[in-house]
Amino acid sequence: MKKVIFTIEGRRFEIELENDFADFVQENLKEQEIAQDRNNEASKFIKAYLSVLKENYEAGEQIKILLNKM
Repeated sequence: MKKVIFTIEGRRFEIELENDFADFVQENLKEQEIAQDRNNEASKFIKAYLSVLKENYEAGEQIKILLNKM
């Protein structure tokens, strides 16, 4: 397990995640310009959340297309 730490609007969060998933989360936070060593605005997390939702939606659509081709 690995801790991912970030601060939103002055509130610090420490979350333990599986190592591989923690690495993925930390990389995603970095890509979204979310700092792990200082305060972040909530809007950055909403943007990151929506970005991941979009990726998930698009992956689901691709799966549907591939299944329909079978």
